[in-house]
Amino acid sequence: MNRNSTILLFFGFAVVLMPRNTSGAASVDEQVKKLAERCKQIEAQLDRSVHYLRKTEANGATTIEQAWFNGAGDLIKVAIDRTEPSGGELTEYSGDFFHREMFILTRKESRLADGGTQVDESRAYFSNDGDLIRKLTKNAHFKAGESTDTARIPNTVADLPKPNDPRTQEERDKKDEIFSKPEQIAGALETAGPPAFDPFTKVKGDSEKFRVIHRTVSPDGRYAIALGFARAQINWDDFVEKTDVMTGEPKEGSHTYTARGEQDVQNYVVDLAQKKILGETGCDYFSTEPGPRPGFVSCEVKWSPDSTKFVQEWEQKIYIDCVAGEIVPGPKLIGVVDLEKQIDKATSALVKKSQPAGVWVTVDQVNNDGTIVIKPVVVSRAEDHNWEPLFTLSEKLRLRRTPGGLRVETVNIKRLPNEE
Repeated sequence: MNRNSTILLFFGFAVVLMPRNTSGAASVDEQVKKLAERCKQIEAQLDRSVHYLRKTEANGATTIEQAWFNGAGDLIKVAIDRTEPSGGELTEYSGDFFHREMFILTRKESRLADGGTQVDESRAYFSNDGDLIRKLTKNAHFKAGESTDTARIPNTVADLPKPNDPRTQEERDKKDEIFSKPEQIAGALETAGPPAFDPFTKVKGDSEKFRVIHRTVSPDGRYAIALGFARAQINWDDFVEKTDVMTGEPKEGSHTYTARGEQDVQNYVVDLAQKKILGETGCDYFSTEPGPRPGFVSCEVKWSPDSTKFVQEWEQKIYIDCVAGEIVPGPKLIGVVDLEKQIDKATSALVKKSQPAGVWVTVDQVNNDGTIVIKPVVVSRAEDHNWEPLFTLSEKLRLRRTPGGLRVETVNIKRLPNEE
């Protein structure tokens, strides 16, 4: 199967340091729709992503393994296509591999004695907690010489067993096996290198001034948030993270840069295709690894679906910084606004002056029209109730362009039950 056919098949179908259960907040239909849309965005950017390919032949079978990475070096898709005289099998993995929000397509073709072909397909959708939430199957028998396109074959919704709560060790091991496979394949392809195609390698731009923060790339793969410094000269080798911050073990061949404690850290919005700095975000997150890291440290970046608006928020034990910005054609960063004041207004009025408290923030939505939904969780800092949630808000904001620049206004605020 060539890559064009696989694309046609595909379209046939705060850092919050507290536990997030998005699957509980959204219906299965909503989650599947969101994941399908994300996979379409991934397909649209494959031709301008870093592409690894390896072809092997053994025992009459040909296997083609492929992996695609975006401009931050994040894995976005893996495909394994095996063909032999008796038929073939294609498996594709797409999605957010770090957060285990993934789509798996499998297609198996079997040559039959009558000259026809049996085609069996499945499409599996995994929520961002790694649970299989929907599986669609197709099965068809095609006559000799007949097209094996399954577009008109209806899907059958498979019955899924209800997982145990809590998960058994066997279930956890199976989940780990499913999600580790595409990363293992991609890692092996990277090690074997070099890539078959790298659109970024010949572009220099401002590349010496920044390093992209992983998992901050816009949905269309064009923009990201990056780590940089105010200084004129930067020796990036000085900031390579040589020790794993979680285990303390040495890191070999690390792609993580950390500048904790440096006084001139800056964060930028960058155009990945041109490796061009579009402007500063106003934040000073210090690592290309967004976390979570030890000390309740993490950085979250959320984009609007059309990749024109973004929110960057990073925390260290309690809320520290949160900004929003907008990109217009050019591309040009037209402005960045501080959301901290808006969030503080919403929370401070509800906290007693005698009550020590902190704030954790979830960036829930960033929409194409400029509306932003943020969920601040106010937690106690009292010695006997440390980190205990006091209340949760849902705050709807809106970015507006004005003659004086980008502005933000509060649309509404509502208090949520603590369990949310």
